[in-house]
Amino acid sequence: MFKSFDEIISAVRSNTKKQKVAIVGAGKSVAIEAAEDIRKEQLGEPVLFGETSKINELLKGTVLENSVEIIDCTDDESACHTAVDYAVDGRVDLILKGTVETATLMKAIFRKENGLKESPVIADVMVFEDPIAVDKKRLVGLTDGGLVPLPDMETKIEMTRSAVKVFNKLGFEKPKVAYISAVEKVSPKIQSTIDADEIKRKKEQGELEDINAYLEGPYAIDNVISEMAAKIKGIDSVMAGCADILVMPNIESGNVLGKVANYWCNAQNGHVITGAKVPILITSRADDARTKLNSVALGILVSMQ
Repeated sequence: MFKSFDEIISAVRSNTKKQKVAIVGAGKSVAIEAAEDIRKEQLGEPVLFGETSKINELLKGTVLENSVEIIDCTDDESACHTAVDYAVDGRVDLILKGTVETATLMKAIFRKENGLKESPVIADVMVFEDPIAVDKKRLVGLTDGGLVPLPDMETKIEMTRSAVKVFNKLGFEKPKVAYISAVEKVSPKIQSTIDADEIKRKKEQGELEDINAYLEGPYAIDNVISEMAAKIKGIDSVMAGCADILVMPNIESGNVLGKVANYWCNAQNGHVITGAKVPILITSRADDARTKLNSVALGILVSMQ
């Protein structure tokens, strides 16, 4: 079981078969820098999608000059669709957004014929190092703070399936999934508590046997991240103070918690978009170099068989 991003990066580096990372929109220096980092850090093998002439000009004097695969594409739309074709055919193992627009890339992923959408729900899974785990490191997952505005119960179930698959790759045989709300009791005035209670019921009655995880809720977040809070509130559960995956009630709460973990708590973190046939990486413009490296390593690990 992985407990830190250092361990994830080390494991990816040691993999003898390097995964191919499609960098879509590689005609600007920021994309080339990402490709250089992937090669230098021995994480994977970049494949560059974009205008060959522009890319070759940017590659001069770099470690990638004359030693990286370039797929010539006339424009951003062509780069996105070609990268998706390569992923469908198994010629690349994951997709990293370069300088193309996110909407253009997602349109190619969602296309009806030979697209990459595998699940009814495409969601973001953030993985971060628990900032309050003093004695022992551990990883926590959070979904969703970037793509799904207000998930209903069925959407939360699909988000759970995807997040559990990510944590299986991280070595968690049966992750503990907590459905977060403002309170621990079901209230007809708070939809997230109703959703959580129904998902728990479905799990207990064997309707979600394909999800090998503990599914419980509703929980206020202090119950599942603080052993002290759980003890004071009399929470008797495997979740008490140590949930592995937090399924958030809406995009606002997920976005705020993720950014608090990142900026306020300085927790090492990475993101991967799930629900497609291959992992999709869309790093934020505000991400520092280490966060981008973490996301690439996480995406590569998830793509490995």
